[in-house]
Amino acid sequence: MNFSFALALWAAFDTKTATLDFLISNALLFWASRRTPLSISINGEWLHIGKAKIEKKYISGIEILTRDQISVLRTRDANPDAYLDLRFWVPVGVRITIQDERDYTPYWLISTKSGAAIKAALEK
Repeated sequence: MNFSFALALWAAFDTKTATLDFLISNALLFWASRRTPLSISINGEWLHIGKAKIEKKYISGIEILTRDQISVLRTRDANPDAYLDLRFWVPVGVRITIQDERDYTPYWLISTKSGAAIKAALEK
């Protein structure tokens, strides 16, 4: 996306403007990615991911996802009722299946490189 916008600026203005835009927008994206890490913690019987939390008793399964699996789940096979906490720079993640009759959320889709550690902690 950055490159296509820079290309449009280059076509409309000049190389200097396009280069400056490309460098600034990439620097801002890098800064934003470092300022918005995803916090994941398990405290007692609660799983906290970002601002969301759920009791472990409502978690019926956890699946570690590869790059291809998470890509399909967040695009073509996405469920609009699912809770998503994704970071575009993390290509793998987990799907946490929720089993609560009071909650319409079928699963949480989380991008993380620590899927195996999360699964092990939740299965204790």
